[in-house]
Amino acid sequence: MPFKGSARHGSGSAMRFLRDFDVRVRLMILIATAMLPLIGLIAAGLTVSYSDADVEAKRAMSNQAQLGAARLSGIFEQAEGFLSALRHMSQLNDIQQPACDSLLAGLKASRPQFHTIGVISPDGVIQCHSKGIKGSVFGDRRLTQRAVAARGPQFVVGDFMVGPISGKPTVAVAMRLLPRADGKPAGAVFASLNLSLIEKDIEDIAGANGRSAMIIQPRTSRILVNWPHVTDFGATVGNFPLLGETLRQFEGGTFETHDLLGHPQIYGFQPIDGARTAGLVLAVGVAPESVFATVEWRMRWALAMGAVVLVAALCGAAFLAYWMQLRPIALLSESARRIGAGDFGTRTGMHSWQAPEFRRLGSLLDAAAEALGNAKAAELAVAASERRFRLVADNTADMISCIDPAGLRTLVTGASRSLLGYAPEELIGRSPVEITLPEDREVVEGVVRDIQARRNIRGVRYRVRRRDGTAIWVEISGQPMADDNGFVLSMRDVDERQRMEEELAQTSRQLERLADTDELTHLANRRSFNRHLRQAFERSGESEGDLSLLLIDVDRFKAFNDRYGHPAGDRCLEAIAKAVGGSIRHGDEIGARYGGEEMAVVLPAVPLAEALARGEALRRAVLALRILHEDSEAGVVSISIGVASRRAFGGIATSEDLLQRADQALYEAKSGGRNQVRTRAA
Repeated sequence: MPFKGSARHGSGSAMRFLRDFDVRVRLMILIATAMLPLIGLIAAGLTVSYSDADVEAKRAMSNQAQLGAARLSGIFEQAEGFLSALRHMSQLNDIQQPACDSLLAGLKASRPQFHTIGVISPDGVIQCHSKGIKGSVFGDRRLTQRAVAARGPQFVVGDFMVGPISGKPTVAVAMRLLPRADGKPAGAVFASLNLSLIEKDIEDIAGANGRSAMIIQPRTSRILVNWPHVTDFGATVGNFPLLGETLRQFEGGTFETHDLLGHPQIYGFQPIDGARTAGLVLAVGVAPESVFATVEWRMRWALAMGAVVLVAALCGAAFLAYWMQLRPIALLSESARRIGAGDFGTRTGMHSWQAPEFRRLGSLLDAAAEALGNAKAAELAVAASERRFRLVADNTADMISCIDPAGLRTLVTGASRSLLGYAPEELIGRSPVEITLPEDREVVEGVVRDIQARRNIRGVRYRVRRRDGTAIWVEISGQPMADDNGFVLSMRDVDERQRMEEELAQTSRQLERLADTDELTHLANRRSFNRHLRQAFERSGESEGDLSLLLIDVDRFKAFNDRYGHPAGDRCLEAIAKAVGGSIRHGDEIGARYGGEEMAVVLPAVPLAEALARGEALRRAVLALRILHEDSEAGVVSISIGVASRRAFGGIATSEDLLQRADQALYEAKSGGRNQVRTRAA
């Protein structure tokens, strides 16, 4: 009891404290108090804006890095294709001088992306060169060793160096030559990239708005190319934190640190797929101040406006005191007159803590009006509510219905005329199922069950038959009424939106198919093949099942193109691709154009023996096409196939290992006379 008495005493002290303030002071206190939550809301909003801007900046940098890495990967893929074509040229394999030097000089003249092109022996000595140099030792010995040791046509990217012949900063790429006819070890063909041209691509990737971009090699702590040009080509920066982060997140990510000049940066980075053998990574950065500039401007604007509003509110408090507090005292007598004339809704709203001027007459006027106005107010409120509901319901585009527990309509608004073509009275007492298309009847019957179970309904779509016989898509939502057993439903016309969504979905599927399909052969393209092979390899590992791969090459296709022309070559590839596509038996198998005249077939859950049989059947199918090829041993177009199977061989830990094993088998098939199917178990 003493505690309760103390509480009342404290409350009474507060009331007496309020009694000492006049109206103007009370308003100023009220306005100042009301502004505090607004200031807190502004501060919270600014905090969220900073966080959102940071997340969005990192997402944008990650996307920019992915797009830029894909663009740079194309440069290395073009170099790979160029070297792949060179390794098949007899002038380079046999080192036919001076034809070899002349050939390389001509190729270099039309390709500014390379400083030099040449052929090196297994011990790293230059045998043939675009500048006519012979006998010098190639500058990147590690690249020589990796290229010569590669099994098959593996594309190898070297480390940064200053070319000993060109005298320019470069990164060399190389690919092993075909095995020599005399059995001696084969050398490699190489090209040195023009980093100055790549710097222009880096400048385009960086773009405007103060962004930066660079190609880094974390393994050697080098920055090969950067924009803006802060360091020289290939500069070593061992204490750059971004290098360590790219090693930890080797598949790409974001990192906030300082740039080479000590300025804060938000980086997105991504490995360059075409240069993974050298571990090259693209990093794109942006200064945080450019990201948060808009947020900081909003903060200054919000604080300034808040201060203006607060000052204006306080200055106006005295003026409002007259119009909102003092002046009503003079109007109290008018309120009494209106109550006497039948205006029972008049209220003074006086409380015990109000100013003395209001308390004198407030209690008397409120008591007089309350008894007289209760009944009248209730009557007017009900009538006004019904009028407002009918006016709104009949003029809205959505049809509102009330449904009883039996699933029958008890009320329908006038929107039924424009939506369904029925007058409201034609739908009352009927079930929603009656005008539903037979194909969607089960959906509506489920809605009726939800109504009977008094469950909320949100965004259910189905088709109905209008009075004129046309069918349209509608969407309904609803919930049970709180005060009885009824249910209220809202129905709207979504026919146009439904059809647009279906058209957009179909267009999206078509674009996705085009992005994954080779334009000439209509098989899967290289990117789609790589993705499907990785996925199939992962699934076979999880299920401990088998996975086989056919790698196909058209025999002497270059000679075919030279004799019959490229249009005939394209028609030849289309015919072979059709045969490859016809060999596909299951939906999880895929035929793809691997590159040039090479194709591939991924065979999940197919063991080696069956894969060899499938390859032999495909080889025979191509021979059966009887495409004339006078420069081929068979007299017609033939193919060589290399077969690899995951469970049949040991040492296959990745999809790349499986692909390399199939490439080795293909090489043996071609070197063994072509027009055959080979596998290699070790």
